[in-house]
Amino acid sequence: MIIAFDLMDTLLRDPYREAHEKAFGISFDEFARRRPEGLYHALERGELTEEAYWSALRDAGLTFDVEVFHRTRKEHYAWLNGMRELVTECGRAHRIVVASNYPVWLEEIGTDLLGGTGLEIYGSYRFGARKPSERFFRLLCEETDVALRDLVLIDDVRANTDAVAALGGIGIPFASAHAARQQLCRHGLLTG
Repeated sequence: MIIAFDLMDTLLRDPYREAHEKAFGISFDEFARRRPEGLYHALERGELTEEAYWSALRDAGLTFDVEVFHRTRKEHYAWLNGMRELVTECGRAHRIVVASNYPVWLEEIGTDLLGGTGLEIYGSYRFGARKPSERFFRLLCEETDVALRDLVLIDDVRANTDAVAALGGIGIPFASAHAARQQLCRHGLLTG
């Protein structure tokens, strides 16, 4: 059995929108309207280098400060209430991993924020596939040597948890650490 946690808005607060707004000087909605379709997902799948991502945004006529983006992003990551404790509790009983749609910045987060938790890091940039694709989950199970039926995913995106459940695993939609813990207990994965 393996318990996989999504990263952003499940384990950590996601400063993605705020970082883009500060770096680009426009609202996130305006940024999203002007950026090339699918560009960020290509970065998340590892199809683009970060340099190519920024270059494509410049080519789309956007101006920004990459240093401001990264500084804002790094300064505003924070554990969600109760999640570090839940990770610790889960890690005492099960193998625990991060399964995230995130660019290579995931490695830095793994070192800076997740160090000492026992969480192994698996990201879409490494698999060339994003959740909720079946390919992502099959590669995660292959990499961790776990059967799909033994995969538990805690994720704030319902499509992702539904995809795991459809493949025979357990999907737990994330609302809070308390609610996630209750679901883990209902499935017999934690006690008390």
